[in-house]
Amino acid sequence: MNRILVKGGFVVSVDPAIGNLAGADVLIEGQRIAAVSPALEAGDAQTIDARGMIVMPGFVDTHRHVWQGAMRGVTADWSLLNYLGGIRMSAAACYEPQDMHAAQYQGALEAINAGVTTVADYCHNLITEDHAQEAIRGLTDAGLRCVWAYGFNSPPVASALSLSQRIDLGRKLAQRYFSSRDALLTLAVAPEEMPLWQSEEHGRRELQFAKEVNARVFLHCNCANGPGGRPREALRLHQLGYLDEGVVFAHMNYTTSEEWQLVATSGAKISCTPDTELQMGMGAPVTVAAREYGITPTFGADIVSNNSGEMFTALRLGLQVAREEINRVHDGEFYDGVPIRCEEALAWGTIGGAAALGLDREVGSLSPGKQADLVLLNTDCISLAGWDRANPAATIIQQASIGNVDTVLISGRVVKRNGQLIADERHACGLLEAAAERIAARVASKGGFFVTPERTFAAMGAPHS
Repeated sequence: MNRILVKGGFVVSVDPAIGNLAGADVLIEGQRIAAVSPALEAGDAQTIDARGMIVMPGFVDTHRHVWQGAMRGVTADWSLLNYLGGIRMSAAACYEPQDMHAAQYQGALEAINAGVTTVADYCHNLITEDHAQEAIRGLTDAGLRCVWAYGFNSPPVASALSLSQRIDLGRKLAQRYFSSRDALLTLAVAPEEMPLWQSEEHGRRELQFAKEVNARVFLHCNCANGPGGRPREALRLHQLGYLDEGVVFAHMNYTTSEEWQLVATSGAKISCTPDTELQMGMGAPVTVAAREYGITPTFGADIVSNNSGEMFTALRLGLQVAREEINRVHDGEFYDGVPIRCEEALAWGTIGGAAALGLDREVGSLSPGKQADLVLLNTDCISLAGWDRANPAATIIQQASIGNVDTVLISGRVVKRNGQLIADERHACGLLEAAAERIAARVASKGGFFVTPERTFAAMGAPHS
């Protein structure tokens, strides 16, 4: 059995029974954490010197579309309508299977490089079986822990799979790639967004498939108001009989109080993506609303076609927007303290995210018996020198960045060391650059990434499977 001793770091365990420990060790045996304590002895173990490091659980991203890395930054000045038209209703069709592999492989390594050890990948560009196979292969090659949400969105191609064909393919993939309980990849299902359902029966079949394969459901929900006002999509899911603790809603910016109560009672989970939500007209992240109903908010990077693929920014932005929303009651007067502490925000991005994905018994804290998903942040540097040992969560949330991510382990395997990925980073970059060039050329032949609102609404209203 492989044994690793991470020695002498400042452990931020996110486990109340262990707490924060200065000058402590983490012993890893095989895939799991065996012990967390000062002065551990393990003479035959490989030693990782963690002096000058914060040792913490890997970040858990609960909402990301990994495949969009080959269109990096394209949507940075777009609204949600522009995104739906330019990416979902147009550019998505320009991906070939090899492009999916390149984007998924590079995107998974990008997450690892940033200290994100678990990602919920909402994979909604599966044009053919080969696209799906290559998407999975990219994640597997990278070694990321991933909840892979099999997307039912029908890409904008004439040869799109029918719903029955998609269900059959989903069954095939479930059997081939997700039958092992110890694998890094876990299967989930991402049904098509409710406004795009051809019929209620169409949506029911997708939701029932998730039940068939015992998978969590990830759903874009209540992202924008329609002509009739609030979308009430969470209420609709409840009325269909599919709102339960296995559902993870993304966004939820236009959710009614009635729906919030239903979500809280059901045990369903919430994922916020501050960068895209604040930019694209979706409103502020629902951090405050979720907390008011006893729901733990979790966070994701969403799309690197828009913003960075790391969690430091998402959590920092989510925390500060929530603080401002609550503090608004003071109307500019001086007041004492802040309503949400950094320690809570750190939990959103670790154990909270793990719980949303159904993985909190496996990851999310440095607890003996859990999978050894660790991140070591280098504090012996100009950007973090003099950091506050009394509040390490403040350093992680408010000041740290990708540049501080020195070492990353997933399931006891070192995947980044001394600031460098173990994988061939240049190879991954080369694959993605080539894919980005191919996709950009195909998109240009169709008139470019930008699609007019008129064309977007026409595409969204057309039958698609």
